[in-house]
Amino acid sequence: DTPDRDAIAHLLDIVRQSGAEWEFSLLRLSNETNIRQLPLKTLLVYLEMAGVIAPAYSYFAEYRFRFVLEKQAILARFNSERRQFLEQVFACAPQARTWCTMDFEALWQGYQGERQRAAAALDYLQQQGWIELESKQMTEVYRVLSQQIDTATLAEELHGLFEKKEQSELARLQALLAFFTSTTCLSHELARYFADDAAPERCGHCSVCRGEIAVLPPLPSPGLPNEHGLRAWCDPLIALCHQRHPRILTRFLCGIATPLTTRLKARDLAGFGQLADHPFAEVLAAVSALYPAES
Repeated sequence: DTPDRDAIAHLLDIVRQSGAEWEFSLLRLSNETNIRQLPLKTLLVYLEMAGVIAPAYSYFAEYRFRFVLEKQAILARFNSERRQFLEQVFACAPQARTWCTMDFEALWQGYQGERQRAAAALDYLQQQGWIELESKQMTEVYRVLSQQIDTATLAEELHGLFEKKEQSELARLQALLAFFTSTTCLSHELARYFADDAAPERCGHCSVCRGEIAVLPPLPSPGLPNEHGLRAWCDPLIALCHQRHPRILTRFLCGIATPLTTRLKARDLAGFGQLADHPFAEVLAAVSALYPAES
């Protein structure tokens, strides 16, 4: 999940060029920057903490509905002013067979009808059971507090935060594995982890106290393919995405999906996941040596 430094820099350029207000769909932004959605959310929090952006509001970009109650029967339930506004809303929601798709731009251009009021009206009609409403494409809106961004410096700092987070997560995994294979009382180890120094050194009932110390099976150590083999797997992806970044190629070889490889349907390529049983760091080192220009 650690985003590439270039991907972070690309996101910063998008922010810098967006103006005072920045609108985006998380999925679309993820695809554009090749940053998975979870780390992308983390990155937005980092930018907020750095004083670059601030969340403003969010809205659904697409509304569509179908009538449960007849249109005229719905309109008849409102006084003249509200009925007139609903008529304008319905007029700007062309119907295709059953479903009507709301055109907020037409509502504003034709009647100066506000999106927020129209959305609230449709929500109310759904609550009453008079229409069935579907909303899609959540759009986030942020205020851009600083457009004077030193992209290279900030990208380096943010990337450093993600690398630190990555090392912390790996250390937690290693600590967990070490706990499983501990030769001291497991209850005592857990108590010490949670800062309980008063726990007895032997509980008498865990597996270690019963003399059943766990031993994890040895990791397989298959050899990496030679340079020719790596190129045979990597070059088809490079031809598709026109990128030689070692981490992009390593994720591909290790079978880790990204927005880029999903969009390119890279799972269909012969190299996808071929080195899934190898340690990521070893594959990364081999790929970096093979494609040093972009490392």
